[in-house]
Amino acid sequence: MVTRVDKTGGAPAEEGAAPGAPGAPGVESLDAIAAAGAQLDAPPAPSQAEQQQVLASEAEELAEALKLLRAAAIPFAPEHVQDPLGQVWSDRQLVEIGKAIVAVCRMHGLTIGQLFDGYGPYIQLVMALGMPALATLKLLKTPPPPPQAQRTDGQHQPA
Repeated sequence: MVTRVDKTGGAPAEEGAAPGAPGAPGVESLDAIAAAGAQLDAPPAPSQAEQQQVLASEAEELAEALKLLRAAAIPFAPEHVQDPLGQVWSDRQLVEIGKAIVAVCRMHGLTIGQLFDGYGPYIQLVMALGMPALATLKLLKTPPPPPQAQRTDGQHQPA
């Protein structure tokens, strides 16, 4: 024989109570069993070292993407600033930028994969518009060629 003890201090549960209703037998114990089962199914929390390794890996992944962007963009800069731009946007700097992006993503509950899944089309749009925009800017800033020298001996210069 099983005797049920009511934790609330109220009247004992009625035999004919509907399942899930207050006072129905076994409702609290089923909730406790479900909670315990959920804890068993949950993956163990990663250690601090594992978390740091994941963050560093994601930062490196972002840095590689930024290196591709740098390699695509620097040729559009005037030749006299290409080397300084390469130094300003160094590999080390790109890793630091990647770490900062990962930190912001974590603050908003995103992984880098989720960022690219959710914002990938926007990133592609920026890349698709950015490269022609940089080329256009370079063309607009390019000085016109010097005028051709005019012959003064009366002969026509070949075209």
